[in-house]
Amino acid sequence: MTQVTIAKLIAEALLINGVKRIYGIIGTSILDFIDALYDYQDRINFITTRHEQVAVSAADGEARVTANFGVAAVHAGPGFMNSLISLAIAMKDRIPVLLITGGVRRRLRGTDAWLEVDQESIAKAIVKKYLRISKSSEAIEILGEAFRNLLTYPRGPVVIEVPEDIWNEKVELKSEDLELLKIKEAIPERPPQNIVKEIANSLINSKRPLILACGELVYNKYFESQYLISLAEKTGSYIVTSGNARGACSEDHERSLGRCGFGGGNIVADNAIENCDFLLVLGNEFDDITTYAYTLLPKGEVFVISKDDSVNKRPRYYEFLNYEPLYFLKELNEQISGKYTHNKSEWDSKILEWKNQWMKMIEEALNKKYSNAVNPSKFFYFLDKLAPKNRIITGGQGVHILYAYDFIKIYKPRTFLASTNLGAMGYAFPAAIGAKISNVNDEVITILGDGDFMMTVQDLETLKREKIPLKIIIVNDNSYRVLYLRQVIQKQGRIYETLLSNPDFVALANSFGIEGIRVDNDDKIDEAINKLLNSKESYLVELIIDPNDMPPLNLKQTLAMSR
Repeated sequence: MTQVTIAKLIAEALLINGVKRIYGIIGTSILDFIDALYDYQDRINFITTRHEQVAVSAADGEARVTANFGVAAVHAGPGFMNSLISLAIAMKDRIPVLLITGGVRRRLRGTDAWLEVDQESIAKAIVKKYLRISKSSEAIEILGEAFRNLLTYPRGPVVIEVPEDIWNEKVELKSEDLELLKIKEAIPERPPQNIVKEIANSLINSKRPLILACGELVYNKYFESQYLISLAEKTGSYIVTSGNARGACSEDHERSLGRCGFGGGNIVADNAIENCDFLLVLGNEFDDITTYAYTLLPKGEVFVISKDDSVNKRPRYYEFLNYEPLYFLKELNEQISGKYTHNKSEWDSKILEWKNQWMKMIEEALNKKYSNAVNPSKFFYFLDKLAPKNRIITGGQGVHILYAYDFIKIYKPRTFLASTNLGAMGYAFPAAIGAKISNVNDEVITILGDGDFMMTVQDLETLKREKIPLKIIIVNDNSYRVLYLRQVIQKQGRIYETLLSNPDFVALANSFGIEGIRVDNDDKIDEAINKLLNSKESYLVELIIDPNDMPPLNLKQTLAMSR
């Protein structure tokens, strides 16, 4: 038995669970915690960001690529409020992030004190669990509850509030307490074999079977692409993904059709969703995004396998089976032995037809010419060819992310990050910071719009100070282009408050000590890509593009959704 302060107790609990870093910003309400971390510098790295939104989304990015959880720490009141959008992103995408926030002194609680807002009430709708340590005797139990909630389904962010005056209070720490604080993985419930067999037979016997892989499946650290590929090959199925599951099956595999749904789906995946006669959904994202607000639905049966009860809130176009998706996938593979021998040539023929249609759209985009602007499709097409396969891509929100969907292939699970289910700007750059810090051997490229980048641009300083070799691509159309194009197409050209002006992003990067290049015509594409990929430090490419450029997308279904 030993006595430790609550600040050191939390540090020890993080170490027990393999935490190597915390993202955050110091404040008076967490000063004692940061002081305690001074003695843990060789084991826990505290990375100071320039905004709390960046800290929490960097922790989110680390959680996604490591299939573990990320940690952030922020000041009470304003620091906590600045973290809200990132907590909501993590909640909507079911990402385990632990946020340690300060709180006002206990004797001032409820007095409308300096820094005081009702943090718990504000956070209730956007976190999985909000916990507060109000006395030292309950600290160990609350920490244990926090860790248990982080990695149980459905996953999501957990907040621990620590009042400013409690950090240095001491608690008795026994060896058995350390066991309580260590995350223990729950054993998934085994699905009934008759249900597994029924779905296996449906996949085998259907003429047009399809599997939709979701984030809930791939964010399981035990997920491997081979489980999914094996099932598809044994049943003659094709694989489509949600935005969060890109790379569940390498996108150059013959069974992979890529991403489906609004904001990045291709017509091959979308048509497959609409025309399949049996759809197996592994995860919680058969939702308004993958179905264009339920305007694109399969003609046949749909079975959803998920541990996320949110699927019960959606229009029930499916049968819901409350089991862990990866475990269910493994059981299906066990149920189906041998190689696939059934003839589904009609389905194969339709898929090939749609692939040819999509390739024509891609070729048309690549052949566009602009004066005083680069063709962004061409830039990303060549970037895909030249970038190493061990790459992690983060995408912002806006039309620019379509280039990342259309032209950049994803080869491994958990290597494409975006604010898929909240659709929030300001996520991709911070997430790339966390992804790169926790995956030093992978090339991390963040693809941003000018509007998206301007929301977190201050953390170029973090890149430089922490020596993070991140590759940044700014698609500069001087507009909020999603809304600009909607005004052009749907509002008869009534353009209002969507055209912007921007700084010189290369000069701005230079002012932070980061090199870059401006690309305003196709002749500069090769030079820019070579400089970007060969730089050993952070590097920024600014693409000057025409705001009227429309990347390949399922425009018909997108317009149907907007109506």
